[in-house]
Formats: sequence, structure tokens, C-alpha cells
Amino acid sequence: MAAILSCWAVLLVLLGVELLLAAAGSGWGVGGCAGLMALLVACGFMRIARAPALAAIFAIGGLFWLSILLALGSLDSFTRTNFPVGDTLSSAAHDPRIVPDIAP
Repeated sequence: MAAILSCWAVLLVLLGVELLLAAAGSGWGVGGCAGLMALLVACGFMRIARAPALAAIFAIGGLFWLSILLALGSLDSFTRTNFPVGDTLSSAAHDPRIVPDIAP
């Protein structure tokens, strides 16, 4: 029980450090804290080091699948195109009930 509570306390400390680094704008520090937190959860709570080999294989497979899903999710923001919306694309211009105002 003491090991679980100590892991939880270290996770809370790492959360505080991660929040401070995020407020300071340190991207590499936030990623490092997140990696340490994931390693602590895997070793402290899941006890992957003492688990059978099959559990370690499934943990590695889960990380592989997570990386695939994160890569596919990031493709949306990388390939999204923003089109400016002006007068010609506004909803009023496409409404057939509104007569377009044609100025000479």
C-alpha cells in the first residue's frame, strides 16, 4: 500500500511540475514530465517489470496502437485548409429570398 501511495504522490508532484512548465512555455519539459508519468504508471501501478512476458507484449502493442491513433489524429490538423469567408460565400448571398444589391 505504501508503494501505491508513494507513486501517487510522485504523480501529483510531476503534475505540479508539468503545470509550471506549461505556464512557462517549455514544451520539452512538459513532454518529459508526461513521459516520466507514463513510465511511473507502467512500472508502479501496472508492475510491468514483474509481469509475465505476454503482459509486456500487450503493453508494447498498446503503445504502438496509441502512436498510430495519435498520428492519424494529428493528420487532421496538418492537412486542414482554411478558406476565408467573404461576401460571396456568406449565407445571405446564397439565400434565394434576398435580392442581391447591385450597385452601378
